[in-house]
Amino acid sequence: MTRSGLAALAVVLLAMPLAVVAVADDAVAPPGAPATAPPAAAKPQSPNVRIVFTVLPSTKKATVFWGKKKLGAIAPHAPLIVQRPRDSGPLDVVVRADGCVPVQTRAYTFEDSKVAVKVTPNDEKNTLLGYREEIPAGDGGMPASAPDGGVP
Repeated sequence: MTRSGLAALAVVLLAMPLAVVAVADDAVAPPGAPATAPPAAAKPQSPNVRIVFTVLPSTKKATVFWGKKKLGAIAPHAPLIVQRPRDSGPLDVVVRADGCVPVQTRAYTFEDSKVAVKVTPNDEKNTLLGYREEIPAGDGGMPASAPDGGVP
């Protein structure tokens, strides 16, 4: 297919959903049909949202930090509930548990939400995606006798 053919196809595909929406908006009830009641008023939203933090496995005790500020502790078998103003922006938090790799995550304040964090023990961190072996202490394989790399 040529570029002009692809461009015409893209324009047609983009215009199709708009036409469907326009038809749905223009739909009118036939004469003699009973009038429908307006939709019920939605329950007003509270000015705050609740963010519930839990940790997996639930037997671990963890602490949730937002930057340097400690938001609270997650007790074993109990969540941490944080209240924030609605639509106040994302919360980038770090969850730290004793003997486990710290986990960075984000919680949103659009609506009430739950954040479940799986913690990994330090001795199992090689099972995580993106794990890299630690560089051994010392010279790292570079001979000490030729600091310039052997270039004359």
